[in-house]
Amino acid sequence: MKRAFAFAIIISFIFCLPLTGNAASWAATEAVQLSLNQALSIAEKQHEIARLLIKEGRFDRVLPEMRKILDLNLQGEHEQLVAKSASFIAYLLAESKQSVIGHQLLDETIAKMQLSENIASLLKIKAYLYKSDGKTSLAIETLERAVEIERQKTRP
Repeated sequence: MKRAFAFAIIISFIFCLPLTGNAASWAATEAVQLSLNQALSIAEKQHEIARLLIKEGRFDRVLPEMRKILDLNLQGEHEQLVAKSASFIAYLLAESKQSVIGHQLLDETIAKMQLSENIASLLKIKAYLYKSDGKTSLAIETLERAVEIERQKTRP
């Protein structure tokens, strides 16, 4: 209720009064924060939908639901939550013998990542999927890519 009230006040400021200085900065920051909270809430629900779809064996709907999380374009510290969500769902897909969908999800998630540690983490899960499918050489190659990404991060 408090957030709805704050949002209403911000909207009224935006449309009714020309804001300048600190007031304009405060209103813009508050509006961004509300939208971030909404995005995180949506991502959480989408993750749960994907998890339940796997449980029901409705694998054809998992990737479209997970794309809704990717489309939120969460970045910075929130990007790791997206990577963890995709990793968990890919793991569940592999356990359900649906690693092709898991690989698609990981590939699309990696393409959206900006932080190297998240890319390396997703590659580790991708290697697990390869290993689960008996593709050991691809698993090794993928893990080597993850290690190289981590090494590049530590180089001056």
